Order: sequence, then structure tokens, then C-alpha cells
Amino acid sequence: MGIFIVILTLISGAFLGVQSAINPAFAKKAGSFESAMVNYFFGAIIMGIVVVLFGKVDMIAISEVPTWQLLCAFFGLGYVVLTIFAVPKIGVSTAVILVIVGQLTTGMVIDNFGWFENSVINFDMKRLAGVVLMFIALYFILKTEPETQGGQEYKAA
Repeated sequence: MGIFIVILTLISGAFLGVQSAINPAFAKKAGSFESAMVNYFFGAIIMGIVVVLFGKVDMIAISEVPTWQLLCAFFGLGYVVLTIFAVPKIGVSTAVILVIVGQLTTGMVIDNFGWFENSVINFDMKRLAGVVLMFIALYFILKTEPETQGGQEYKAA
């Protein structure tokens, strides 16, 4: 596994952590669904620029993909909206560890069966140990009661 890919993946995780912290603060002012909409609107503009500058700009290819592959947008939106609601109530670190445990568990099931055209990576004792350790970490993080500092709690739209 290349160190460059590992570093990029760590950075993407950091991006999700920062996004998880910023979105609820934005939603407090603009509204939960509005915050998610703005998130995706500006994300679409930025990605449009990236596609024009660095991509193939073959938008016809999108119409040729199987419909089930377009569901990725639904799942990404679900992540953003659900963390907007969760983070003010449980905190960034708890939300992130829950997301990671959910990703890890789902990823291992997908890997084991090779779903969605992915390579098969069998579930083994090392992977089981990883899942168990993540659940232990989740237990200790959930056991810590957050201190309310006012300001983060808001009523969702």
C-alpha cells in the first residue's frame, strides 16, 4: 500500500471531521436542510470546475452507468444531513467514531461478498479483531458525558 494513498485517505478523514463540525454551526444559522443544500450546491460548482480543468468532460458516460451506481449521491447526502442533526447532540468525536464504525462494518460486509463490483476480501480473525477494538473504542467514547458549553445545541428544521 503506497504511503501517498494512506496520507490522502487520512486527509479525507480529517476533511470529514472538519465538515462534521462546521455543518451544524452553519445549520444553526441557515437551517439543517438549507445547510446540506448549500453544501452540495457549492460542492457541485467546485467539482464542475475540477471536471472542466482535469476531467474527461464526458458527461454522456454518466447516462450509460447502471442506475444503482447513481445511488452514491443519495448516500453522501444522507451522511451530511444525518451528521448535521447528530453532531450538536453527541459531539464531533462521537459522531465521527460512530460513522467510522458504521463504515468499517458495512465495508467489511461489502468486501467479504464483493458487492458493487468490488474485490472480495474475506472476513478473517484480524478483521474481527479490528472491529472488536473499534467497538471497544466506541464504548469508551460513548461513556464520556459531554459538557454543555451552550451555543451548539439548536432546533433542527
